[in-house]
Amino acid sequence: MSPRSNSPTPETVLVHDGTTARFDGARLLIVRQRTTWTIPVRALRSTDLRSDGTVRVEISGPADAAEHGLDPVLELRGPNRRAAEAFFEQLRPAIARTGTHSNGHALVDRYDASATRRELSPGVRRALLITGLLLLYYAVLVVTDWFATRSLGLTMVLTFVSGTAGIGGGITLWRVGRRFRSLRLLRRRGITVVGTATGRVRIWSDGGHLWEFSLMDFTTVDGRRMKDVHSVVTVWGLSEATRGPVELTYDPEHPTRASRRPTVGFVARTLLLATVGLVLCGAFTLAHLVAFTV
Repeated sequence: MSPRSNSPTPETVLVHDGTTARFDGARLLIVRQRTTWTIPVRALRSTDLRSDGTVRVEISGPADAAEHGLDPVLELRGPNRRAAEAFFEQLRPAIARTGTHSNGHALVDRYDASATRRELSPGVRRALLITGLLLLYYAVLVVTDWFATRSLGLTMVLTFVSGTAGIGGGITLWRVGRRFRSLRLLRRRGITVVGTATGRVRIWSDGGHLWEFSLMDFTTVDGRRMKDVHSVVTVWGLSEATRGPVELTYDPEHPTRASRRPTVGFVARTLLLATVGLVLCGAFTLAHLVAFTV
């Protein structure tokens, strides 16, 4: 909704049958349910007050140009005739002293709050998807563990202890696999250029707790300037930050996939992550094998 005018004209309101009309001296606001139309005075051609207390307001321009959802001629009613007269007496002089636009329909602004609220951001949709998958995962574990043990205590232990270990191990192995896939693609089709290391960043969704990702600026061979691209190869978060020129390899099909040269430390850290993931997944598998065989 547009900000309210600084006009000294008091804001008058008509409310009738689910429609609210507000006039503040500069613009007419029509509110129906969760939709608001803002109509500046210069979009209005004329207004008149009928004997039944209806305030008729005509929007300037051809009727077929009304793509905003309002009728070309608005009929506004209030709770009584006095309210309608007060609204009309504020609106009529404002229209008389303001130049009328040739096509007022083009000046009408429509805001649909319900449509805006229904749209969920990608982050929210992702969180809802993950939550749903987790609920399904634990529900399946509860059912299978109950049939395997017939014990509520053992079921809870298997479900929430070993089940959580399985999730942690699976996520860890997925991260390791994604890193190796990126490095394999860069080795197969990557182009090496000299760029600039500008700093470091932790990306928590990629496991950035103690290990950080270099931020790099570089220019592709076809002239595209890439800024703050994080490297696939991580660095130890407690080491001294480095900045300056750096050799890097990027994927010409996806320039945001880029990396510094792999180091011995990176390989060791990745193997450590893989080992942790295998241990957690192994514990999950062993616990359920024992539960189903004992």
